[in-house]
Amino acid sequence: MNKSALIPATALLLSLAACTRLKPASSYQVLGNAPAAVRTAFNADAGKVRVLMLVSPTCGACLNGAAEVSEQLLKIEHGKDASLYVVWVPRLGAHEKDVSSATRVVAAAWAKQYWDGNDLLGEQCKQVLGWNDNAWDVYMLYGPKALWIGDLAPAPDFFMHQDNEKGPRLDATVFGSRIKQALQQQ
Repeated sequence: MNKSALIPATALLLSLAACTRLKPASSYQVLGNAPAAVRTAFNADAGKVRVLMLVSPTCGACLNGAAEVSEQLLKIEHGKDASLYVVWVPRLGAHEKDVSSATRVVAAAWAKQYWDGNDLLGEQCKQVLGWNDNAWDVYMLYGPKALWIGDLAPAPDFFMHQDNEKGPRLDATVFGSRIKQALQQQ
């Protein structure tokens, strides 16, 4: 199989794996020209452990990561005490029409989900994480003291990414352990 066909084939296989976890579609909010809604929700949940993920609704690895991380929250005692923000971003040809079906992989029913069609948070988190490209397929953990002051999201206490060149490679079990530790210290 040539390299150009391998990437879509891999994405399809990962998407099918994620489909075994489907639940009814969840509502989501469109961010428009400012991520203020995410910042407002994040700050309203100050005092809680928070998880922010930037994922594409057309990326198999992202769908799988979103499913696995949200499932970890369900497995952890008091996992529902953590806030979860899922920000769907326009990567790999994603459009808003793709978001509704993607929300079905997020097991945590209390998750707040958003469509960031302008990739504003990707641009902001690129700066926060010190990356050259917009952030996506990234899973960030914040402790209860984190506040989102100004335009840029705060630096996470811990993060994982599907590409180990940009940080620790996502292992949902490890990420879940870090969430559990943060909840115990809360």
